[in-house]
Amino acid sequence: MTEASRTVAAESQSTEETSSAGSRQALIEFDWEGHELDPLRRMISRTGVDLETALHVFFNGTPGRFNLIAQSDLNPLFRARCNLLDSIHRRIACGFYLPDTEDGLGRARPMLEDWIVEQENDRTKGRVGRWVFDHAMLDVFPATAVPLVPEPGPLHEALVVGFHRRFGRMIRSDRQIKPASELDN
Repeated sequence: MTEASRTVAAESQSTEETSSAGSRQALIEFDWEGHELDPLRRMISRTGVDLETALHVFFNGTPGRFNLIAQSDLNPLFRARCNLLDSIHRRIACGFYLPDTEDGLGRARPMLEDWIVEQENDRTKGRVGRWVFDHAMLDVFPATAVPLVPEPGPLHEALVVGFHRRFGRMIRSDRQIKPASELDN
């Protein structure tokens, strides 16, 4: 077991978020050739793992070796690895991992771009792999980082007036209030 694997195993027992730099580095350096994938599975499935780290972990699992092989044709050790890669891919595709607001895809962007180019080459040969990413993912996360939450604009005057009107109606005393004797019922 490598030092990174030990770190991931130790971190998986704690309840802290995986957003620290040490945890990210341990995930990236995890030894996929070891037989213990459960600590990695627990760490990568937690909230707080950013998209760049998840992509690094995915590509460190060498998905290219298994992308065009049916899962039934794999031995059990590689089947477990493919199951973990399937899990990471599904989370990436559905948006479970959020990008860093400053870096976006960061250093994982070139790896993802290369994967998409390889996919396109496979499609021209009439093959489709197990793990598919598309250009839309690259378009959503441009090379230069943009804030995910836009800056709030000035409040529209009608919204403010409408809020005050509704709030005033809510706190006005012209509503019928039950007598104290009826509140117990």
